[in-house]
Amino acid sequence: MDLVQRVKDILLAPRQARPAIEAEATDTASLYKNYIAILAIIPAVAGFIGMSVVGFGMMGVTIRLPFVNGLAQMITGYVLSLAMVFVVALIVDALAPGFGGQKSQINALKLVA
Repeated sequence: MDLVQRVKDILLAPRQARPAIEAEATDTASLYKNYIAILAIIPAVAGFIGMSVVGFGMMGVTIRLPFVNGLAQMITGYVLSLAMVFVVALIVDALAPGFGGQKSQINALKLVA
């Protein structure tokens, strides 16, 4: 399925999109490659552009991060985003029985993704 259409379905009709997502057979690598890696790069690049290219200002003074620092921040933010998706999926999987759900690492990762 197209990534843009999937995001629109999740945002506009989550009750209809969730059963279709749950029924899909997938693995962790394909989730990361097809969804998580693509969606995680958006805020990293936006932060780099905002902090290093555009800058931020107050009272007429604009401050920009140096290019190398902005690049390091972008890479660090991207890697941490990828790691946090996995950590949150582990937490969701651990808490699922407490909310009447089943333990399933792949379904927890699908939910977080």
